[in-house]
Amino acid sequence: MENKRAFYSYFFKNLLKGFVYLVVLIGLVILFKNYFQSQFDAIEHAISDSYLKMFVIFLISELFVGLIPPELFMVWTLDDPLHYYILSILVMTVVSIFAGWLNYLFGRFIANREFFLHLFNRRLRLKKYQKRFEQYGSGLIIVAAVTPLPFSLISLLTGTLLFPQKKYLILSSFRILRFIAYGIAIYEVGGFL
Repeated sequence: MENKRAFYSYFFKNLLKGFVYLVVLIGLVILFKNYFQSQFDAIEHAISDSYLKMFVIFLISELFVGLIPPELFMVWTLDDPLHYYILSILVMTVVSIFAGWLNYLFGRFIANREFFLHLFNRRLRLKKYQKRFEQYGSGLIIVAAVTPLPFSLISLLTGTLLFPQKKYLILSSFRILRFIAYGIAIYEVGGFL
């Protein structure tokens, strides 16, 4: 019972961090757009004028622990008609889940490799999430899927622990909730952007 309470506390703490993160990100985008309009437009057009290029950049970002926050891609597609925005959110969701799955597969591949074990012993961030995985089990995948925890890193770790693939895919589908919620939130504040 106490472990369940600790898990819910951890989950809601990260959910709150996600909300604060989203508010701060939107605030920063508004400031950047207001004070650096031409640079913002240049970045937006460089990335979002070609959906293929945007989704390739997004895939690369998601493979490498979300180098560019998914919410920025959502902001960059706000100028498009609503049906393109919705389609973009759906594609980003699929791409994010796919990138997580690729990280999971890579984790399974390197699980017993000596160089990984050496790297793992030197990287405290991975150890930190392994402790969380031991503490919360598969719930950590759900937390990473819906909060700002590094989903790709958790997916990689899940693979190295040889977690069952089918169960991983089911749990990682919670990522859909994050993209829908953030997509709606960004669309609602789109008038300020």
